Amino acid sequence: MKFKQYSIAFATMLLVAVGGCKKELDINVDPNNAADVDVPLLLPSAEAAITFALGNTLQIYGGIWAQYWTQSPAASQYRTLEQYTPSPSNFDNVWINLNADALEDLQRIIDKSRAAKLRQYEAVATLLKAYTFQLTTDLFGDVPYTEALKGDKGILNPKFDAQAAVYDSLFALVDNGISLIDPNDPNVPGSDDLIYQGDMDKWLRFANTLKLKLALRISKVNAAKAQAIIATLDGQDFIQLGESAQVNYTSTGGSQNPLYSAIAGPVLAGTQNLIASSTAIGFYNSHNDPRVAAFYVPTGGSFIGIKQGDYAHVPVSTPVSIPSAAVGGDANDEASALAPVKLMTDYEADFLQAEAVARGWLASGEAADLYNAGITDNFLAYSVDTTGINDYLTQPGVLFPASGTPEQKVEAIITQKWAAMNGSQGIEAWIEWRRTGYPSFFTVSTASIIGAGRVPQIFLYPSEETTKNSNTPPQHQVYDRVWWDTQ
Repeated sequence: MKFKQYSIAFATMLLVAVGGCKKELDINVDPNNAADVDVPLLLPSAEAAITFALGNTLQIYGGIWAQYWTQSPAASQYRTLEQYTPSPSNFDNVWINLNADALEDLQRIIDKSRAAKLRQYEAVATLLKAYTFQLTTDLFGDVPYTEALKGDKGILNPKFDAQAAVYDSLFALVDNGISLIDPNDPNVPGSDDLIYQGDMDKWLRFANTLKLKLALRISKVNAAKAQAIIATLDGQDFIQLGESAQVNYTSTGGSQNPLYSAIAGPVLAGTQNLIASSTAIGFYNSHNDPRVAAFYVPTGGSFIGIKQGDYAHVPVSTPVSIPSAAVGGDANDEASALAPVKLMTDYEADFLQAEAVARGWLASGEAADLYNAGITDNFLAYSVDTTGINDYLTQPGVLFPASGTPEQKVEAIITQKWAAMNGSQGIEAWIEWRRTGYPSFFTVSTASIIGAGRVPQIFLYPSEETTKNSNTPPQHQVYDRVWWDTQ
């Protein structure tokens, strides 16, 4: 692919530059056609591509399918998502962002770093490669892996690997990344690392957290393997308070939050398509949860949502809350431009540990303490007053079920993880719902036209890949399931 030239100081400008404008590219592009670019320029390019995908398309799809947001009755941009009828072409750009942009650049970093003995760049790229492949396979199911990113070897139609095999490779990939980390290495990234600015101690904690997440993802299809992998993490450090893996933005055009750039840009021109879902609003209101004011804008002094997919049955004049600037979802508030895009968060790390402890697979820590820490850290991330946090934590419906069954504990943990990821990790919340079935109170969109009880469970293979790669498997339905989804 052609490399996007830009100054490292404004590397995040690529987030807008790569989005929605490169449909001629796919995972099978020959990297020999790329310009010879130095590693310090490739790293922000790759990180920008990942966060563009997360913050734009995946934030919208995740925000709607995780029932934080729904389509406004006053607009129409995302009605197909509420009808559960996206077309294969709707997934072209995110496939390109993750594969032809992010993964290809990451592989080039790995190859170049090995040759130049830049081990810490190789470590970061290896971990991000594992993160991006996990995201891709969790969304699409079987994907190219063993033959992917080998256009220079003449493999332009890579075969698709079974998701179980991809996961096996990802565990090894994370371990490889960990083995490369050396905080004392003088050749570390700096400002060209948009996420941790070359802090390799933080990257090590990121790696441990990613490995924990990978293991928990297979908890229902291979519990013994998940448990064995998690046991190797006992006593290790995970992402700590205040060190969420994220990319920050500015108000400068081209370096703004990618969701805001999309909804406030020239195409949508500030049309507020995204509004509050009553699923999420009902949860926060019924639990006296002050985070509702961080995630949404009140209307008439109250927080109001509409039923998922009910855009055709609600008068346009109905008062309804909209996503706040803190999550980049207010199309007419310029502060939305500053919302960060989050890969993994400190509170997510808390909840992952809490689940592992609740299942009896991680000996370090108490599940209740980690659960409470996840909620508290989420409050802190959004500057929500924690003065009365104990009142929140001890109320019915929030109090951790310490005497409950492991499954009851997991339900409480995942439900609060969902409550914490509103507007920032919507795609992760949707993936976790697919894995666990929690929250248990999701509703089927009233606009659905795919059959009773059916809901989105997987992304369709994009037209970009099905038309260019003869090894693409037969297309699945949006309600089919990935390998680890057994609920």
